[in-house]
Amino acid sequence: MSRITLFGAMLVIGVTSTALADQLPGTLNFSNVTDGRIVQTVGEMASNEKEVDFGDFDNDGDLDIVIATAHSDFGQRRNKLYRNDDGVFNEISGNPVIPGFSGTDVSRNAFFRDYDLDGWLDIIIVNDNNTGGDPGRTKIYINQHPGGVFSHYTEEGLVRLGNGTGGAACGGVSIDADLDGDWDLYVGNYPGPSQDTMYFNQNKNPGFFTDMTGSHVPGDNDYTVDVSSADMNGDGTLDLLISNTNSGKLYYNNKSGAGSGNGDYSYGGSVYALGSPGLGENSMEPGDFDNDGDQDFYWSNKIGSADRVLQNTGNDANNNAIFVMTGNLPPAVTGSVSRKATVADLNDDGRLDIYVGTDFGRPTILRNTTVDNVISFIDWTPAPAFPNGSAHRGWHAAIFDSNGDGDLDILLGGWSNEHLFENVPSNEMTEDEVDGNLPPLFNLDPIALVGTADVGETDAYTASDIGSNSFISVVVNGDDDYLLEVLDGGNNVVGTSDRGGLGTEEALQVQTSAGSYTIQVTTLDLARTVDTDPDDWNTFRGFITSGDLNSLLGSDDDKMCHNPGITIFPAEAPITLDFVGVLSNDSPASLEVTIESTANTVGLELTFSFWNFNTNSWDIVGTATQSLNTDTVRSFPGTPADHVESGTGEVRTRYEVRVVSFIFLFPCEDCVDQVFWTTPSSGEYVLEVLSRTGP
Repeated sequence: MSRITLFGAMLVIGVTSTALADQLPGTLNFSNVTDGRIVQTVGEMASNEKEVDFGDFDNDGDLDIVIATAHSDFGQRRNKLYRNDDGVFNEISGNPVIPGFSGTDVSRNAFFRDYDLDGWLDIIIVNDNNTGGDPGRTKIYINQHPGGVFSHYTEEGLVRLGNGTGGAACGGVSIDADLDGDWDLYVGNYPGPSQDTMYFNQNKNPGFFTDMTGSHVPGDNDYTVDVSSADMNGDGTLDLLISNTNSGKLYYNNKSGAGSGNGDYSYGGSVYALGSPGLGENSMEPGDFDNDGDQDFYWSNKIGSADRVLQNTGNDANNNAIFVMTGNLPPAVTGSVSRKATVADLNDDGRLDIYVGTDFGRPTILRNTTVDNVISFIDWTPAPAFPNGSAHRGWHAAIFDSNGDGDLDILLGGWSNEHLFENVPSNEMTEDEVDGNLPPLFNLDPIALVGTADVGETDAYTASDIGSNSFISVVVNGDDDYLLEVLDGGNNVVGTSDRGGLGTEEALQVQTSAGSYTIQVTTLDLARTVDTDPDDWNTFRGFITSGDLNSLLGSDDDKMCHNPGITIFPAEAPITLDFVGVLSNDSPASLEVTIESTANTVGLELTFSFWNFNTNSWDIVGTATQSLNTDTVRSFPGTPADHVESGTGEVRTRYEVRVVSFIFLFPCEDCVDQVFWTTPSSGEYVLEVLSRTGP
């Protein structure tokens, strides 16, 4: 009989490969389900810049989509509203649902928010002055729901926001800047005019706004291309990341109370320069990528056509966040022009992943492989869903659960039409099914393989179909400590990951050429242990007074008790018990015996021994003074090479009780409550492999 104990971070349970892979955080794959799931009323021209937001505008329990569309060259401009009908997104952009919505505005942002605090989502569309009709006027669409049922939207921007909201808008955020419980609006502008603007939602009259630009926004003449928000210095207020063409800036919200109150970004020391981007079109997206409790951020095109992560390492004496730039990113985002990033935990492993849009070629999914505060990402963009080429170009994507299955999906506002990518399982299998040879995987769905290995063992898997100008990304997760290696066809190690520690994920990405590659997983240490109970026992000396073998199988009041037997020589123990068990592994990495016992008198000494199958003798491994009327647990290590019989896994332990002082009461009684042997046991790991053409 065996019991399994786990000391690692993750419990792997199940029998089939699908059950195992589904229950282990880490598997990641997407499928393009646009056909049949996105139903738009009119086809599109190309080159549309879009911003996407999601929310449940009709309060039916699923998430709908709103899209702001801008064409910089005065092409097609058509904002969109999609209603989610059981996972199918039907466009309802025009009359009678939202009159005037799908017009000729150059729209930069769309926000689903409950601006009037009536429990129903309204919409703000931020427009710039390259527009027709109402040049540059931001519009607010109020949700109408007579009788508690959604009916339509009415545009009320002139009344609620005023006519002075025009400007060369290019990006914005809708946040609770003043922390009064409602949604405010900040708009970043480029020259014509370039001054950013901000509007507070009136607390006493929700849904109506007050222009706070003059008193709460720093004066500027920057070309702002994007705005995002997070609490960057951990003081409980929302700060602003301002992406400009010439200099990125961080606006602190009422830092250290230096402003006039929450929501004030214009005071001495409020502006913190972050440095210059490499390209004019850049954006900053915050997220706690290293799980240390503060906000880092992803900077698209920080260095030319190279993205960077800025890691937050804490605050300085002035309560400014300190950022350290890290370049541990794959070639797909360090050698091509990126657009906006969207941050979310795509594979439910507790770490934030990143979707990076692009103007040229395919987008990139950056899988977060950060361990021990060292931020790292690998390219995990499945080729079937995201093939090479420009089919999935786009400025921005939203990440949300599109069909209520509990997984996060991706909806891309493409340069031409929308594209929906559903989070789906990888190609799952077991090590026995592949027998060392992986099925075709180049430019196919990633593989998730369940395997096991004991300490010192190496599992090798060969991928023989890798194409030219490509890469392999590999991740292994499990309870044990692993070494992960990739070898080329000449058996040369071309990539390795050994970050150490039980339950620590190993991950790497290597650039590859055409040929065969081998992925090796070596188990360095085991997290699991198996407790094996005795199958038999022998009373070598002494007389049993109560109990049997079942008495030894648990810590309880049912004990096996003995009185002393007859001895001839002083060295002989009057109570000598031999316990026998059979381990599931005849060559474990370690061995330990645990015995719980007590006695009804003092003056007894215990001796613990293992049978040595090589010398055919007993090896003493420990001694102890017996406890009086108190169950005491004692454990002693053995040597597997000597104390476990090869081929059978048999193990024997001797328990001896001797009298070491005068005992007035005789005979004494010694009772054993529990006996078991502990050995390490290999747990399952999940090896994930993705290979595709690309930088």
